[in-house]
Amino acid sequence: MEFVNYQPTKIIFGENKVEALHKYVLPYGKKVFIIGPILCDPLKPLLSRLEKSLINEVSFHTFYEVESNPSINTVEAALTKMRDFKPDIIVGIGGGSVIDVSKICSFLYNNPNYTWNYLFSTFDDFRTSYEEIRNKLPVIAIPTTSGTGSQCTQACVITDNDKLKKTIFHQNLYPTLAILDPTLTLSLPLSITKATAFDAFSHCIESFLRTSNPLCNLYAKEGIKKIVHNLPLVLKSNDIKYRAELMISDTFGGISLSNCGAMLPHPLSEIIGSYTNICHGEALALVYPSFLINTTKKYSEKYAELSRYLFPTEIFSNDLDAANFFVKTIIAFMHECNLVKHISDYNIEQETIDWIYKFITDIHLPMESPETINTILNEILYKGD
Repeated sequence: MEFVNYQPTKIIFGENKVEALHKYVLPYGKKVFIIGPILCDPLKPLLSRLEKSLINEVSFHTFYEVESNPSINTVEAALTKMRDFKPDIIVGIGGGSVIDVSKICSFLYNNPNYTWNYLFSTFDDFRTSYEEIRNKLPVIAIPTTSGTGSQCTQACVITDNDKLKKTIFHQNLYPTLAILDPTLTLSLPLSITKATAFDAFSHCIESFLRTSNPLCNLYAKEGIKKIVHNLPLVLKSNDIKYRAELMISDTFGGISLSNCGAMLPHPLSEIIGSYTNICHGEALALVYPSFLINTTKKYSEKYAELSRYLFPTEIFSNDLDAANFFVKTIIAFMHECNLVKHISDYNIEQETIDWIYKFITDIHLPMESPETINTILNEILYKGD
């Protein structure tokens, strides 16, 4: 058995940990650049809690301008303000988009010579250990959603000028510190809660399918189990203990993903999301029923292992029987959480759907056979339930 597992981010978990943010910031300096989402009324109390913990301890400047699927223009705008302020540390508070912007800003702040073309074309493999980036600013990541895992990965997803989401991987993109405070997710709308939780679910299952790394596989199996159990409970009762379990699952998925990588649903969903503005978690949910059904035989041993882990009292006649049970149960779970939709539910123009189909088939994704990909695309883009 051979594997590599790397997780340099220090993780601090607990309710109301954000109230003590100054204690975690001060070892790095007294000038803090805070990056957050576009300001709106529901977010103001969360950001106020963060600012209150810093206001008498450090000087800070805020950049509350990060949109969903952040563009390179947003990153450049943040960098311009950072270079005027000259911070010692970056604090990113928000979902994966905010944390991704925080990470890439820390990377580029003292390295302005990197071009976007160079970043996208060079740092494109999660398995590679690249040249070290000097003078990177430390980053404290504070997620307010439970799904992207960005607080413990080496990946940044940024939208290029061609409107495609592209991923940059580098071992120096891991945050220095992640503060996981589940109280920050209590006000999260249920629509975002289930979409981000499904993103975490997909990180767990795809990294589990991809490798046999025993550490990541354990994280992934437990993450799947926690999400399947706790997401329906959160949607019925907004209890902090269920929110905490989802936040832990998100972190399990991020650690597993960063070491083992993703599978076909991720590039499919990112391309669909790039051209339709369907959020990432919902785009993944569009793909998953078809993906699971059309790969049941290929991954029967893996699905069977998950089935026996999640449902230890069930008796199965063989691996395929156990795999089919897992797939049916997950699709039922998705229905329970109202995650099963078709692209026709989003009022997407037929021209856009045809373009997505052509784009994906033309680039020849290597993760599954062309026949399997074509079947999945036809089911998710053209056929109804």
